[in-house]
Amino acid sequence: MANGLSRMIRWSAPISTIKALAGDRRGVIAIMFALMLPIMIGFIGLGVEVGYWFQHRRNLQTAADAAALAGAYANIFSESISTAAIADATRNSYSSSTDTISATSVTTSTAGNTYTADQYAVEVTMTRTVQLMFAKVLISNDVTINAVAVAVAVPGGDEACVLALNTTAQRAVSVTGTATVSMEGCEVASNSIASNSINVSNNATLEADCVSTVGDVSGTVTLGTCSSENISVPAIDDPYDTLAVPTYSGCDYPSTGSGYTASDGETLTMRTGESYTVICGGLTVSSGDTVSLDPGIYIVDKGTFKVTGGGTLTGTGVTIILTSSTASNYADVSVTGGGTITLTAPTSGTYSGILLFQDTAATYSASDSFDFSGDSNAELTGVIYVPKNDVNFTGGNELDDNGCLKIVARTVSFSGNADMENDCGAYGITPIYVSYVASLVE
Repeated sequence: MANGLSRMIRWSAPISTIKALAGDRRGVIAIMFALMLPIMIGFIGLGVEVGYWFQHRRNLQTAADAAALAGAYANIFSESISTAAIADATRNSYSSSTDTISATSVTTSTAGNTYTADQYAVEVTMTRTVQLMFAKVLISNDVTINAVAVAVAVPGGDEACVLALNTTAQRAVSVTGTATVSMEGCEVASNSIASNSINVSNNATLEADCVSTVGDVSGTVTLGTCSSENISVPAIDDPYDTLAVPTYSGCDYPSTGSGYTASDGETLTMRTGESYTVICGGLTVSSGDTVSLDPGIYIVDKGTFKVTGGGTLTGTGVTIILTSSTASNYADVSVTGGGTITLTAPTSGTYSGILLFQDTAATYSASDSFDFSGDSNAELTGVIYVPKNDVNFTGGNELDDNGCLKIVARTVSFSGNADMENDCGAYGITPIYVSYVASLVE
């Protein structure tokens, strides 16, 4: 027994067996796999979590976009930008427990982006902290996701045919007497804060798609597309305030500059080699005379552009600019005493769609208003732009158009009938938008 045990103890594996064990790498691979397994799990987890982060990033950007749009609309109505932004962000996955939000008017933003000149631009910045799962093997800190959105509210939507620019006037838009004023395809708007900013009184009738005013409406308006008046809304920007009077010199009608009375059957023409002609001291068409205007720009330097006493004035493709070379006694328009004026604006060029334009440098004067009165008849196509003075249609006159007429003035009044439409596509006229449309720009 002892000898057998001795033989067992002294036994040793054959040399071939030892060499085989030395070449067996299965154990090494197992050890290497065990060492690398946490790293592999970390990378797999990181891949999964990157997709998870992108999902959070999309959700956060959606919330920021919604918040910026809501903030821009709130900015229009001078409401709390932050409150509106947070409310819409909350409806789009924002949570105060994991997210932060900052919403501010771009004009006060420190981001330095390019939209600071936009009156109603709003910038929203959001952050979200995302806790790690598998990726904690590789990254010790939680991940912070950021999103930025900028929205700008610009004029858009419905259009107006009449806009009163004065911000405080009583009856800035007035329809009185027995007048019937019809606005087809457009609205009536006033920037006045007065309680009778838009006034319809006596037996007058005002028909329009809608009315919009910073103040309120007095009287009854027959509405078309809207169910009620839009009151206490933001003021509308002057759509034509960039119009300028061209550089001019001398006088063509008459050469002395003392005012010109046209003769029956006369046609006024453009200055030789120019697209304009200058009428100094005003123009008078009267006593049943018929006068026509060749296409072009007529610059009236002081005085009154007058059609009266049954006179008739016609012109196609014309722009009449009322100004003053001395910064006083700015020219105005008067159609009275049975006068008839039939004018159509040009469809191209600098003054495309502009029919009557009083210099924006003019100051208010009751004597410088544009008056259509005394059973006159005005058939006008284009824009009447009188930013500093009043436009009055009174005394039984009839105002009509050929499908396109817009009036922008300090105030506008009607006591005679008026029929206006908004089919102005052929004239390249800048629309008078009465509402705002918010859109994302970043």
